[in-house]
Formats: sequence, C-alpha cells, structure tokens
Amino acid sequence: MNFEEFINTIKDTIKDYLPEEYKDAEVNLLENRKLNTHYTGLTVTRKGDTLAPTINLNALFENYGQQTENNLASVMEEVTSVIQHTPGKFDIGRVMDYDRVKKNLFMKLSAAEKNADVLEHTPHITKEDLALTFHIMLDQGEKGTATTMITDKMMDAYGVDLEKLYQDALHNSPVIAPAQIENMGEVLERMMLEDMKAAGAPAEVIQEMEKDLQETSRDNPMTVITNNRSTDGAAAIFYPGVMDQVGERLNGDYFILPSSVHEILVVPDDGNISFRELTDMVKEVNRTQVAPEDRLTDQVYHYDTADRIFEKAETFAERKKQKEAERGISADKAAGRLPRSEKRHKTAEMSL
Repeated sequence: MNFEEFINTIKDTIKDYLPEEYKDAEVNLLENRKLNTHYTGLTVTRKGDTLAPTINLNALFENYGQQTENNLASVMEEVTSVIQHTPGKFDIGRVMDYDRVKKNLFMKLSAAEKNADVLEHTPHITKEDLALTFHIMLDQGEKGTATTMITDKMMDAYGVDLEKLYQDALHNSPVIAPAQIENMGEVLERMMLEDMKAAGAPAEVIQEMEKDLQETSRDNPMTVITNNRSTDGAAAIFYPGVMDQVGERLNGDYFILPSSVHEILVVPDDGNISFRELTDMVKEVNRTQVAPEDRLTDQVYHYDTADRIFEKAETFAERKKQKEAERGISADKAAGRLPRSEKRHKTAEMSL
C-alpha cells in the first residue's frame, strides 16, 4: 500500500471505527505547513465542534510501513483514540482575547530561510538567519503540550504590533518554559545514571559510577541551553539576560552551536578550537544525528560579552580583525609611527 492508498483508506473508513455520534462528521485531508515540517493531515469535525485535532498521516504511514499489512486496524485505533480524547468544545477566548493570550505566550526558534513560506504570514523576529516565532501554550501535561502559532491575522485581530508581541513573549517565555543551563558533562551524567536505574542496576554500582562521573563531567567544555521541558528549548538562548549569564559562567566570549530546535550548545572561545572546525562539526551532526524536522542551521554563532553582540562567528572574526587593525593604527599614531602614505600626506600639507 503506497501513501496515497494509505491516506485515502483512512479517510474513507475512519467513521467505521468511531462511535455513532460521528456518523455525520466531516472528514478532510489537508496539507499542513508548520515550522520545519510539512505533512498531510486528517481532521474529523462534528457539527458544533470548535476544536478538532489535525492528525499527521505522514508520521503514521512511516510507523505503518514498519509493520505488517495486517496492522492497519491498529493504526485506525490510534487515530480514533486521538479524535475521541480531544475535546470538541474549546474556549475560543483563550486564543482571541489578547489579555489572556499574552500570559501564555512563548517563543520558538527556527531557520528563517527553511521556513520562509510559513514566516511570510507569521509575525517573527530575525536573529541573523534564525527566526523567533510566537506561540500560545494551550495545555501541557504528561502526554505532551497543545500549542498554536500566532499568525499575522491573529496579531491584527489582537490590535497589537510586532514589538508588543515580542516584549510580552520575552516576559512570559521564562515563566512558561524557564531556561535550563547545564554543563554537558552533567547532562550526560544524569542521563547515564537514569538509564542505569531504569535497567535495575544495584544501588552500590550506581553510587560508584556517580562518583566516577562527577570527577570527569565538569571537564566537558560544552554547555547546554534549553528549557525545563527540553522541547523547543533553543529559543531560551534569547531570553533576557541568558547570554550574559552564560558569559559569566564561562568567564568570557563563546561560540553558539545550533544543536537542534530543542537545545543550543555553547563552547568557550578560548583559542582551543576555531569556528571553522565547529562549523564542520555542526554540519556532520546535522547530517547524521538530527532529524530534519529538528534541525536549525549549519551556522556557528558567537557572543561578544564585552560588546554584547550576537552574530555569526564568521562576522565576528571579520569584526575582530578590523578592530585589531584599528588598534594597530592608533598605537602607531601614539608612538609617532605613521604609515608611509600618511607621512607623505602630512608632509604635503606642511609644504603648502
């Protein structure tokens, strides 16, 4: 069964798996474009419903393709479960009343060029070749989160401008999804210990491993920046004060590596590695380890703690060269060592 047959089979038979109350429901297939992803979605809407989930059929087909053809029934059960457990009624004021919306605003980070078609109709703030978009947290729990992205039409209906939206999101994002800044060694240590506990390792073995890990974990030069949910946490690097806070932890400038939409990696700019080496590393990791829908860019960025500038690492390198050249000229002038061309200019002026 190919993808077209798969989605049409679901569309044509989904009501057979749903209760009687869905017999007159409207079933639709639609092309859904979101940040970093594009998929065919399925909606099933009853009369009077104000909310209906959009089910990602591409993801279902991917899972279905790994099963035998006899398991289509299990896919249908999964679809019907999502449909029936999503409340049909929704308080529309939660997304149309800006006084309520702004308390639930948070930001996501994505690649601007990759998402140009979505951003064309979406309010956003660009940071180099990255884009910050604005979202409403509708619900969050053990099974995940329910969110919606603010569009240009929604912003116009609110009667607010982009700067107002941005400032409210800056204020509320750290409340909804607080930033989490940890040494990479500490993160790996925690993950390893959790895996050992889940595997049922004896307590004394875990304690011994914890001691060994603590001795080496803090030597890791990388710092991880995400949010407390570890989902869509890359935007946390742009929370107020976070870049300066990281600079204080590292005692200086640092490179910023776009690990994924979920987290950012930071490496001290201490001369031990160049931004070109880091760029090669980011490209390789993106190519081999990061899912396409989770990728940001292949760029490496830099934060200048003295000038408080976030920029591409390549731009920083050029700016640094220019500053060093200017300082060299100033030093020559102070010492009376003018370049030959400038001396000729001075001599000419004196002879007039």
